[in-house]
Amino acid sequence: MRGPSRVCLILAGFILAGETALAEEITVDPARWPFAAIGKLNVVTGPGSRQFCTATLIGPRLVLTAAHCLWDRARRRWVEPDSIHFVAGYDQGRYLAHALASSVRKPPDYTYAYGTSRPNMPNDWALIELASPIPIKPLALEHLVAAGGERRTRIDIQRAGYRRTTSQFMSAQRSCAARLTEGPAPLLVHDCRAIPGESGSALLQVEDGQPTVIGVLVAGPRAGGPPGPSFAVPTSAFLGPAQEILGRQAAAPRRG
Repeated sequence: MRGPSRVCLILAGFILAGETALAEEITVDPARWPFAAIGKLNVVTGPGSRQFCTATLIGPRLVLTAAHCLWDRARRRWVEPDSIHFVAGYDQGRYLAHALASSVRKPPDYTYAYGTSRPNMPNDWALIELASPIPIKPLALEHLVAAGGERRTRIDIQRAGYRRTTSQFMSAQRSCAARLTEGPAPLLVHDCRAIPGESGSALLQVEDGQPTVIGVLVAGPRAGGPPGPSFAVPTSAFLGPAQEILGRQAAAPRRG
């Protein structure tokens, strides 16, 4: 069986063959859209125990993140929805809006493995319904299969999130390259960075000034291992469930 480093090296060649990697750090304002729709996902894992990832608002009461962000490693179980707190546009203690979760949907066959093992990556996504709406314009999801079924190569991808080493600031990159792998459960292989805490952040494609979500970051090269690409789950994996939830939420009578 191929080890993780072997897979990374093969896929690195796959994405970058014939392309120039131009991923670069940028400074963004978390109070300005579309970055205002990105936030910290704080998760309570026990008395005095916390962890966080990044999540993206894709509906007034729906956010997207990685499934492994919701696993309590110490107690070896999934956290309850009321332990999940989305904070939009977070910046050094300030934020634009926040809400607790009311429910979570993730693939039933997703199995947590520390570091997110390759077989689990295509199912490493979660949709979190919020108990109250966030008054910020959500980001739309885009399917990555072009007309005629041709796989599209994407370049100039943007990504923003909260890394563990600088958790009070939003960090971001642009000019990343991304490409879909082949097979029934494709992945987006890309050269945006993936540092702990940034898991769950959305890959954004901007066309004609309009940003859309094309995937969710789930993994990168192993710490201390050889360099390699990062991995994201494309929107095709969760577009159907997201549309179903958004439709149900839109049809539900408003409270209050």
